[in-house]
Amino acid sequence: MKRILVCLIVSMLNSLLLTMNLYSQEPSVEYVAFSSNRDGNHEIYLMDIDGGNLRNLTNHPASEYHPTWAPDGHRIAYVSHQHGKGEIYVMDVEKQERRRLTNHPAGDIEPAWSPDGQSIAFVSYRTGNRDIYKVDVNTENLQQLTDAGVNAKPAWSPDGKQIAFSSNRTANVDIYIMDSDGKELKRLTNQPQSESEPAWSPDGKQIAFSTTLLGNTDIYIMNIDGQNVRRLTHHPAEDGSPTWSPDGQSIVFGAEFEENKDIYIIDIAAITRRRLTKHPAVDWSPTWKPAGFFSVSPTAKAQTTFWGRLKQSARD
Repeated sequence: MKRILVCLIVSMLNSLLLTMNLYSQEPSVEYVAFSSNRDGNHEIYLMDIDGGNLRNLTNHPASEYHPTWAPDGHRIAYVSHQHGKGEIYVMDVEKQERRRLTNHPAGDIEPAWSPDGQSIAFVSYRTGNRDIYKVDVNTENLQQLTDAGVNAKPAWSPDGKQIAFSSNRTANVDIYIMDSDGKELKRLTNQPQSESEPAWSPDGKQIAFSTTLLGNTDIYIMNIDGQNVRRLTHHPAEDGSPTWSPDGQSIVFGAEFEENKDIYIIDIAAITRRRLTKHPAVDWSPTWKPAGFFSVSPTAKAQTTFWGRLKQSARD
């Protein structure tokens, strides 16, 4: 009986390893989703990280914007006005299948996918105030996380335990952190100017954000305790909507650098920027495709050792 059970486990794990190998052998395609009104109304587009291979992901007479990738890299959540107001939708990018996740007379906007892929934080007006909610992607169970001030742009920590967001619950708009259940609120910034649009670095140690600290809106970076604030972009026009690359080396963002609102990428170490889109329409809200779950396949040696031990157990 023990031998049959172990053989069954070996068979199941063999299938799992095959799946892992298939994932690991897929080319690591880096691309960005963003919103643009280049076709007359806001739609979601995809492009390679060099700005090429542009393709239309959504195509609806109503506006669709604010894309956010699921951690599996196969789905996005976004806002659609198909029903006259903002609602959160989820789409399988490869299959082009979509479903409506929220349904309320008030508007729901600014979705942010949790690192485990189980929840989406978003902003809603459903209580008459602009608050942050969390919805379970599978059960659609809803939880209100904030109940004071005007709140915006939730961003999950990489471990899923906290959410950063902006709020004007004091005199100014500042960056805050709370636990993913809405508890243990902590204020990170405290300046007369507005700080907003937080984005957590992949290693969980830094937060990028936009601020008018020196008169115009630029991208800054700070440690997660609010210390060591440093400026990343320098331009009289607006820079905003930052998103980190999966390796934490670059940030993609929206900028009105050359009169048009386009998507740019900046290398954090070299502080060099590169333009990805060039169009008279508004291109904004970029989000970088996640790296995926399986980046390294098991080596032949590791597999041999693993199977050898299981087979030995089967013989015992």
